[in-house]
Amino acid sequence: MAAPELRRRRDSLSDDGSDSELDDNEMDQMVDEMHKEGAEDQNQSKWSKVKACCKEWGETSSCHGVPHMAQAHTLCAAMVWGVILFFAACGFVYLFSSTLAQYLAFSKIVMLNLGMESSNFPSVTFCNINPYKLSKIKGVQELNALLTVYENAGTSGN
Repeated sequence: MAAPELRRRRDSLSDDGSDSELDDNEMDQMVDEMHKEGAEDQNQSKWSKVKACCKEWGETSSCHGVPHMAQAHTLCAAMVWGVILFFAACGFVYLFSSTLAQYLAFSKIVMLNLGMESSNFPSVTFCNINPYKLSKIKGVQELNALLTVYENAGTSGN
């Protein structure tokens, strides 16, 4: 049996079918640039680090208005957004504190007004739901006798 062919292990940055293989010079340039960026980060003052951190947080924040303030191109626009945010925060604090104080007061309102005033009866027309006409009932002798019995029964009980 023949020994299996050993494949040459490829660099993890390159693919078999790609034309973008990096040569050593390009790789050295990339490493040098990364070292320069790291050195610049170390040379920054604390204030510039805090400023960069706050700007990054503001741009990615989901709070309403904060990304607008962080992404403002001019100082005037940032100040306008800052004033808007300040007044919105003050309004929130005021409404929240007043609502909380009202809730924590545990006030009970037990005031019942029962107004028994007479009111005019509205002029309403009631529709007759009786399906029989009185003139037709009086035309039939048996029904007329029954109607007379009902009328007499209502008046004789008094």
